[in-house]
Amino acid sequence: MLIDSHCHPNSKELRQDAGGLMKRAQAAGVGRMLIVGCDLEDSAEAVAMAHRFVEYGAYAAVGIHPHEAARYGESLPQPLMDLAGDGRVVALGEMGLDYYYDLSPRDVQQKFFAAQLEWAARTGLPAILHIRDAMPDALSILRDFKDKVRLLFHCYGGGLEYLDEVLDMGGFCALGGAVTWKRSDELREVAARLPADRLLLETDCPYMTPAPFRGKPNEPAYVRYVYETVATARSVSSEELAAQVARNAANLFGWEECPDV
Repeated sequence: MLIDSHCHPNSKELRQDAGGLMKRAQAAGVGRMLIVGCDLEDSAEAVAMAHRFVEYGAYAAVGIHPHEAARYGESLPQPLMDLAGDGRVVALGEMGLDYYYDLSPRDVQQKFFAAQLEWAARTGLPAILHIRDAMPDALSILRDFKDKVRLLFHCYGGGLEYLDEVLDMGGFCALGGAVTWKRSDELREVAARLPADRLLLETDCPYMTPAPFRGKPNEPAYVRYVYETVATARSVSSEELAAQVARNAANLFGWEECPDV
């Protein structure tokens, strides 16, 4: 059974076809998926979908994306923090730093990142990290939370340069559609080097569509192409990889493993 550890069927692009996405994902062998929020409204929709699609193994994460940080003034909104108590919420995020687009000022991004990490430390929920072109500053903030927060580096983009420190922090790394792209040799080397118990796989749909469908919206069913590429990079069978990733997701998120694992 496959796991999509990060997807956005709650996005405006996919929301109207969410039921179809779920059916196609189930047909492709996806047994668990984490629907991830990026702001208050998006997070509330993630939780609603997690309840609506329980039979498809849907769970939710809630948080403020660095792009959205400037919208929220001085502190995290209380309604967002209240969502963390919902039984279908198994993680916080996505949170972090994005210096590629800089849609929020960097000092505001850093403030909201630290605030959400403190929130994760209080709740005990793992933190899903969005780090783009900002790894040095992100690691500087994260060092204060070592051994306090479980970390998942969504769409890991630190290459080999930062991998050792990420692993030393106890971090998990999730790889998505980019690992299938022709130019992604270093990312496939990361896939090969990651310890088996720190690896997760994702789509980040509707973004980061894997090679066979580039140019089209991504969806959870396509996570199988990520599995195939990573299995080849690690020289393991697809079945062995699927079982390991399912165990890793269960260990991190606290949900039950899929029945056939």
